[in-house]
Amino acid sequence: MIKKIVFLSFISFSIITSCSSDDDSITAPSVEGCTDEDALNYNENATVDDGTCQYSVPADPTTAQLKAEMLTNWADNFIIPNYHNFSDKLTELESSVITFNNFPSIETLEIVRISWLEAYKSWQHIEMFNIGPAEQTFYHLKMNIYPTSTENIQSFLNLGDFSNLDNAPYYSAQGLPAMDYLLFGIAENDTSLVNLYNSNSKYSNYLTEITNRMVSNTNYIINEWVDYRAEFIASVENTATSSVNKMCNDFIYYYEKGFRANKFGIPVGVFSAGNIFPDKVEAYYSENVSRTLALEAIDAIDSFFKGNDESSLMDFISYSATEGMISLSDEIIEQFSLARLSIEGLDSNFANQLNNEFLAMATTYDIIQAGTVLLKTDMLSVLQIATDYVDADGD
Repeated sequence: MIKKIVFLSFISFSIITSCSSDDDSITAPSVEGCTDEDALNYNENATVDDGTCQYSVPADPTTAQLKAEMLTNWADNFIIPNYHNFSDKLTELESSVITFNNFPSIETLEIVRISWLEAYKSWQHIEMFNIGPAEQTFYHLKMNIYPTSTENIQSFLNLGDFSNLDNAPYYSAQGLPAMDYLLFGIAENDTSLVNLYNSNSKYSNYLTEITNRMVSNTNYIINEWVDYRAEFIASVENTATSSVNKMCNDFIYYYEKGFRANKFGIPVGVFSAGNIFPDKVEAYYSENVSRTLALEAIDAIDSFFKGNDESSLMDFISYSATEGMISLSDEIIEQFSLARLSIEGLDSNFANQLNNEFLAMATTYDIIQAGTVLLKTDMLSVLQIATDYVDADGD
């Protein structure tokens, strides 16, 4: 009986084999689907890729719309116009530098100083936007690293060759902090400073060089945003490289590092066992504008968060928050107000503040730090966005 079964099986197998080999029209049915094993919706049974592979979870339509509206507001009402405003201030600065270099005097020096301060104030409104073209070209590192390297500046002044300014080790010898030194710090008084420019062209040459670099680097960013805008707004996914996630991280990074640490924490000695560094305040050589720049910065931070009454982080938090976190936006705005109030109570010259009553500066840092926790821990948790930068100072 067993032999008979085996024999029939062999006959059946032979018939199938014969049909398959003699009739090419009989083939296994094709299965359409995603054939990429790296995709989220990979179909192991698919034999024909139908173009449906997904590499991120599709955003909820309502969430995607809110993100697109917020990104549009950021691009059209913050990033692009603030870059244009900064460019206008740089154009005015460039003109005043030309006049000063051609006719060095106390009067023309004062004009170029005023133009420099106006540009520096405008800069506070774009430093947080280290995304896209700015990130790719290290734009921000070329504009506002302080304290500036006076050693490198003196070396460039003596050599007269500025080509190395394109290299990372020399970013701190250019930008707005370098101009602070060249306009306020290279001589004991204004008369001596003007005499330097009158007697040696190396000073005017270097002042012209770093001014031209700021202008050209900024114009490049503005031109790149013409095409980058559409890509920026269209990126509504919840991924590490999507526009909302990157911009939220850039905003918090600026608040934590550029605003909290650089303007307050480092000078007050938070990261150096309590040793204060008055020479590390922003705009150290001009002596009386560090508070002005800090107030400009907190206004820029507050304005960006609120979105100028259009779709904003404040709104997106309210949309995303659970019942227990509904008041988070109000808490963040209140913390910004407390920070502004504390800054207003400081000396206009942060170096003087540190030398005479550093505890007030330390208190201001603590108030700003409370905002860091609200933004970096609570806000990102509500928005379900991961931090994309490494933090080494324990916050």
